[in-house]
Amino acid sequence: MAEEQNADNVNVLVKFITKQEQYAVPGASVSVQADLNTSGLNKVIKAFIRQGSQDRIDLPSFDFVIKGQFLVGTLKQRLEDCEVSFESLVEIEYLERQPPPTPKDSLHHDDWVAALQCSDKWLLTGCYDNTLHLWDVVGLAAGQGERAHTLTIPAHRAPVKSVTWVHTDSPTKTFISTSIDQTAVVWVWQSETNTVECISECRGHTQSVECVAVDLKQELFATGSWDNMLKIWSVGEKGGQDEEDEEEQKKKRRAAKKPQKKTPIITLAGHSESVGGVVWTGDNEVATASWDHSLRVWDTEIGGVKSQINGNNAFFTVSWSPLSRLLLTGCADRFIRMYDPRITDGSIVQQKFTSHTKWVPSVRWSTTKEHLFVSGGYDKLVKFWDCRSPKAPLYDLCGHQDKILVVDWSNPSYIVSGSSDCTAKVFSSEGKQ
Repeated sequence: MAEEQNADNVNVLVKFITKQEQYAVPGASVSVQADLNTSGLNKVIKAFIRQGSQDRIDLPSFDFVIKGQFLVGTLKQRLEDCEVSFESLVEIEYLERQPPPTPKDSLHHDDWVAALQCSDKWLLTGCYDNTLHLWDVVGLAAGQGERAHTLTIPAHRAPVKSVTWVHTDSPTKTFISTSIDQTAVVWVWQSETNTVECISECRGHTQSVECVAVDLKQELFATGSWDNMLKIWSVGEKGGQDEEDEEEQKKKRRAAKKPQKKTPIITLAGHSESVGGVVWTGDNEVATASWDHSLRVWDTEIGGVKSQINGNNAFFTVSWSPLSRLLLTGCADRFIRMYDPRITDGSIVQQKFTSHTKWVPSVRWSTTKEHLFVSGGYDKLVKFWDCRSPKAPLYDLCGHQDKILVVDWSNPSYIVSGSSDCTAKVFSSEGKQ
């Protein structure tokens, strides 16, 4: 048997399947050479598709999934990796190859770009020169580049570390920024008049506020800090105020045009080092990534830890996919790891992704495609991944001249990255110029 499997002319019986009905072929099995790679399998499947429809002349390239992972080398190598017998029927899923993202714009700033998030129409960036910037995504799409810059906000007394949009579906838009100055600030921007107002200054952390995330109802937000604490705040004017009648506070602020001074609704202690990443994973549920080598899932209603995942290296960032219900983390050992927090027995590390050569400070799931995500590394590269291809990204997105600090894919059409080269790069995720 071993001699047969090592023979150059060995064949394998395979069955091609697809979830993309426009490319479906009859489910009969076929014998193919075991030394075929993706190029060879493309020739086979395209011949089958054309047999079923004579007018299918122009067909895309396909990728192939065997036992849950993309085929990278030859069919023989993949079967050996999976310890699958060459005499068994092998099911191969084929799917249209994801087009490569294409560079769209490079947005220049005066200092490091450490924070950013793209909404449907607006890009928000935060810098180490203490400023926030607003950019018109429609202008970027029209190729206007720097002319898409809409507003500069002198926001903080120290570098900006994270930003997030809250509401963007009306002319009155809300966003939040956090800073090394130990504050989180809630802003209201009137897009029609291009005026901005600081409505809440949130104090309570004793060191840099590293990360921020808004809950699914857009009523609460969470912050993680270098002081090891997780804090939960109200987006609106209720809750977490200094002790004074709420209406009286409103009147005083309107008269003085000063922002509300806000304190947290709850402080959750437990991490022993900096909280570098935070994300809401459900109602009253927050996941945090910490330099203390742990991920924790918190119940914000009862104020305690629901579950904890311990690793061997510092966790810098965490991203949650509501599509797959999986967590992604970037770590100090250069690896990206995927976890299923629902698993309580056995290994909860679902996959480990290898390609970056330095720290990975930022990862983000796609909001529309459950298998896709992006990562940014200190190796100056943004990497575009399918979680079924753990040993190699689909594409490397090049262009930055220094380490990448943050990536975002909140807008399905655009992948955005910020770097210590003082630029934000915008890529079209659909591969269109």
